[in-house]
Amino acid sequence: MAQKRKPDQTKLAAEAALFLAGKQGWDRLSLAAVAKKAKLPLKTVEASFDDAWDILAFSLAGLEKQTSAAVDGHLGDNWRDNLMEILMMRFELAQADREAYAAIGPSALRDPTIVKRFAREFYHTLDRMLQSAGLPKHKCQPAYVAGFGAVYLSLVDTWLRDKTPDLSKTMAAIDKRIDLLEQAVALMNRQKL
Repeated sequence: MAQKRKPDQTKLAAEAALFLAGKQGWDRLSLAAVAKKAKLPLKTVEASFDDAWDILAFSLAGLEKQTSAAVDGHLGDNWRDNLMEILMMRFELAQADREAYAAIGPSALRDPTIVKRFAREFYHTLDRMLQSAGLPKHKCQPAYVAGFGAVYLSLVDTWLRDKTPDLSKTMAAIDKRIDLLEQAVALMNRQKL
């Protein structure tokens, strides 16, 4: 198990990994390559991370923290508007490392064990986004999160194909998909599931 991470070194390693993963994929990324790119001793990288997937988890957690910090103080009472703000900010922040995030899907297809490894954290990330947006907890929470997961993955696909400088296609897709999510939530609440 990796030891406690030193901020400067982990940041260098994560930046190097994001760059390399964008070129070759996460499943083909070695800690030795990360260390070489980051100009760090291999032992230093190995002390912080177990493997490339561990670096991806660290990077995704960092993206979530950055998103939360960026929207903090900008969210209101409408969960729909808040969720749109959270999603747009997340995609805007991810732009710098777009190729690395685009490599997650193809890498996971080549290494299917990774889906199991990330499934729980993906669920919790989605749940935290819904809670941050202000969608109240409900006994149907797993259904809400599953529905939002489908919405989110479709938005990632749109974002990866969106070449507009202001991500206007992504924003339009978020608006439409949240409409569907809002209808599904209203339906579940009416049926008192």
